[in-house]
Amino acid sequence: MIEKNGKRGDRTYHYIECSYPTPLWAFEKWPNLPRRQYKTFSLERETDAEAWLNKEQKLIDNETWTPPRIRETRERRDAISFSEYATAYVENHHKRNGDPIADTTKDKYREYLRLYLIPVFGDKAVIAITRDDIQRWYDAFPVRKGGYGYSARRHVYELLSAIFAEAATKPLNQEGDTLIKVNPCSIAVYRPQRRKEPTVAEPEELTALYNAMPAWLRLSVYLCGVLGLREGECLALQRSDIELDTDRPVVHVRRSAKEIMKDGHRVIVLGNTKTASSVRDVDVPRFLIEVIRLHLEVFVTEEPDALLFTSPKNGGPVKQQTVRNAWYRALKQVPRLEGMRFYDLRHTALSKAVEAGASLGTVKNMAGHTIDTTAFNYQHESKANRNLTLKHIDEAFSSGSVSADADGSPQVESILSLFKTLSADKQKQVMDSLPPDVLAQVITSTLRGE
Repeated sequence: MIEKNGKRGDRTYHYIECSYPTPLWAFEKWPNLPRRQYKTFSLERETDAEAWLNKEQKLIDNETWTPPRIRETRERRDAISFSEYATAYVENHHKRNGDPIADTTKDKYREYLRLYLIPVFGDKAVIAITRDDIQRWYDAFPVRKGGYGYSARRHVYELLSAIFAEAATKPLNQEGDTLIKVNPCSIAVYRPQRRKEPTVAEPEELTALYNAMPAWLRLSVYLCGVLGLREGECLALQRSDIELDTDRPVVHVRRSAKEIMKDGHRVIVLGNTKTASSVRDVDVPRFLIEVIRLHLEVFVTEEPDALLFTSPKNGGPVKQQTVRNAWYRALKQVPRLEGMRFYDLRHTALSKAVEAGASLGTVKNMAGHTIDTTAFNYQHESKANRNLTLKHIDEAFSSGSVSADADGSPQVESILSLFKTLSADKQKQVMDSLPPDVLAQVITSTLRGE
């Protein structure tokens, strides 16, 4: 031990420097070690300094000595709790391409930790958690009668396995040491079979659902059930996303509405679409043009960034649960579709597009999917196929979803249904905005008492 002086700025301080020669046999395993090992102590810790030297000498004599830096890493490793490590994983995790995970995904992972993982593993050291611990947790996961809970268990287990996979592979130091040697998650996870195939609605059923939804929200049935939008994409649409007065009327899908936790409350934000390929332009069939135009006229303010759907209560973005509550009430008007999810509207749109003759390229663009299968790469979207598909969709709605009194114009019933819900002033405003041919059909239908 040597007493030395040091300086911090203008101040001089005294300390004890302890050192001992690195054992020669250690260089075979760690060739880059320094010739001596050093550690400093304050003057008042002379007893601790002597104890440290004695401890190091005992390790050398027993040939169990390892470099102090490695031991310190192991001590830190041994002290890391699951709660600490898992929380850091969720907060700092990135996708394989380097992008941060979406806020909605992060919220979901936080919920998994809070509800299912931290209550069981939270205080345990990561290195102390065994495969048997994982198996006991898995077996005790709440699964209700009818299989409800299998899917949740699988998703939570996938997060748990990913956390331990990182702990087993991410180096902690230059020597490549990892927190654990082996991932203890090795269970063959049960994947429940889909309870039933997604329901596909017929055109006349879509129109019935449209009519049964609240007036301010009913357009969502067609946007998802005919254009194939996802629910979040639909609720994030703004006025500037709609182009109707062009040779190719389209809806621009540019963002998605998502619910995240903020200050303990769920709030709705407009974020990125599910994937980069989800940003797309979706063609609008002829029968929907005036239906969309009417919705814009009645329910959407003039600002380019005005949302197509806003809450009647506060004028803000619409919660997905609000849509689903209205949806399940509307389903009562179409008994065959009992149990159909709102998300199944997207499946309906894509299924009907295929039935209408859409190529895989057209469906791929409509859905916003990235399809890597080689065979699909030769199925390109063409203008001819796109136009033919739109024509067949229009014909399906003309023949199936609109009464014969609509004089062959498939949008009239939908417009008339909305028209009847408006005040006299709004009705006049709408009539002034309709094209002459559509206006004539609406007036005729109104006079007939339809």
